[in-house]
Amino acid sequence: MSTETLQIEISWPESLHVPAGATANVQLWVGNEISFYRMLSDGDVSVPASSSPAVLEIAYDPQDLVPDDSTVTWDHFHTAPYLMHDGKRLNIARTVKVSIDKAKRDGWKIALS
Repeated sequence: MSTETLQIEISWPESLHVPAGATANVQLWVGNEISFYRMLSDGDVSVPASSSPAVLEIAYDPQDLVPDDSTVTWDHFHTAPYLMHDGKRLNIARTVKVSIDKAKRDGWKIALS
């Protein structure tokens, strides 16, 4: 099984209080521009949110980017990043997406508000 790694850089404004011990979290999904269909990560992936930006690395099998139906094209990654501390979310997680080609070429940078 070959794997590829996607780096997601998550940043947040200085005005957002992020206490020590907080984490940056995502789930990685694949789909098209409108919808997501299959989760690529094994649940939530997290890293310490000790400073902005936090960088998450998610390994996935490229075969998981191939849909089961030949009439469908999966060409976007989807996620809803959030910061978490002591069992509470520190921001509202909004779904964001990026084309797979762009993410592979340029990486994926997400700014939380």
